[in-house]
Amino acid sequence: MALMSSTTRSTGVAVAGTAPGALPLVGHAVALLRDPLRFIASLPAHGDLVSVRFGPLRAIVVCDPELAHQVITNEKVFDKTGPLWRRAREVEGEGVITTVRAEHRRQRRMVQPAFHRARMPHYAEIMNEVLAEETASWRHGQVLPVSPFTLRFTSETTARVMFTEASDPEAVAGIRVALPDLVRGVFRRMLSPAVVNWLPLPANRSFVRARRQLQDSIHQLITGYRSTDEKRDDMMAVLLAAQDVENGVADAPDDAEMAAMVTGLFLAGTETTASSGSWAMRMLAEHPDVQARVQREVDTVLGDRAPTYEDLIHLPYTRAVVTETLRLYPPAWLLARGTTSRTTLGGHTIPAGANVIYSAYLVQRLARVYPEPDRFDPDRWLNATSGCPGSFLVFGEGARKCAGDTFALTQLMIVVAGLARRWELRTVPGPSKGPRPRAVLHPRDLKLQLVSRGAV
Repeated sequence: MALMSSTTRSTGVAVAGTAPGALPLVGHAVALLRDPLRFIASLPAHGDLVSVRFGPLRAIVVCDPELAHQVITNEKVFDKTGPLWRRAREVEGEGVITTVRAEHRRQRRMVQPAFHRARMPHYAEIMNEVLAEETASWRHGQVLPVSPFTLRFTSETTARVMFTEASDPEAVAGIRVALPDLVRGVFRRMLSPAVVNWLPLPANRSFVRARRQLQDSIHQLITGYRSTDEKRDDMMAVLLAAQDVENGVADAPDDAEMAAMVTGLFLAGTETTASSGSWAMRMLAEHPDVQARVQREVDTVLGDRAPTYEDLIHLPYTRAVVTETLRLYPPAWLLARGTTSRTTLGGHTIPAGANVIYSAYLVQRLARVYPEPDRFDPDRWLNATSGCPGSFLVFGEGARKCAGDTFALTQLMIVVAGLARRWELRTVPGPSKGPRPRAVLHPRDLKLQLVSRGAV
């Protein structure tokens, strides 16, 4: 559906247009798959609401932060329907991240106790333990492949937070092995015609095999937890004990619902945070002055000890580094909603069943919101007034705001502060490669040199 308007934003009506360059049959799919970030970043030049087409799929891309805010906070009209969420449910099932509005409120109430702030000090202890183990073998001058390190760190941390260590190591290992093929497959399958996803192609076979392995491992864990009387204080036990009481009736999650919640939380706690951790390490290496300021702050606050959860509030510059990293490189960079009824957005009528896309990567790099938007500048977050609604979409907004946002920020600050205590990160010779945008925005083939601060 093309939205047409010659009015300007100053009239109160959004500028609407159509992205140029659509090809017969495939539309803009080739441009998106060839260079997704460049394509998305080009759209604001054509309006606040820009019509695009990917094969038979037509969508409206929201290029204005306040309009994006309206989309993600009005979940009654803009729900998690459409092809992206159908593909996501193929991986996760009907969990708190993927489910439609009718079920989301109930599931969120059951998940929230697992992310209560009272549990964060314990989670931070686990994060510190894993970081110490993962860095114990590091040596001065070593060149580190960064993404494998951050994925091991987040996978191990999430596994220990979610499951008691002795619960079922084989099942936990099965989840870790399945993750890469699942994450790669979601973005590709979202943009491919349904018939292509059913063909016996190697990528499809890998996706189906990984999905089956993930589901089998999750169900194996759930069965083990339900069949024991052992007292456990991990996230899985909290979820299994959840009771949603509405209208006087207690309603606990069944196995399918538990599997969907665990799958979604494991994916969210590993791939997305691993991506952000990798970008934070790259930003420190590429900006030695920023890295030096983090080190000074960490040295002053922590001395020679690992950061506790209570320490994090006293590390404002470290937090600003993490926030600025998330602004420039939001892990879930492209998301969508589907309209459940006819509505208006920016003064334009949108029919029921329309696909509406928004991008944190796009709105968080708008020059009118963030001066010099491509510059890494943590200082913009110190003593800053809050921006306009929709200007920072990493964790979403409204009723569907990420329940694990504090957990994710804690994990990232533990990584940045923990590494800064012992190590200096430096770039290695060679061309700087851009992001690899799939379902999650990863740095491409990132390697950094480790310099022990004791050797400097």
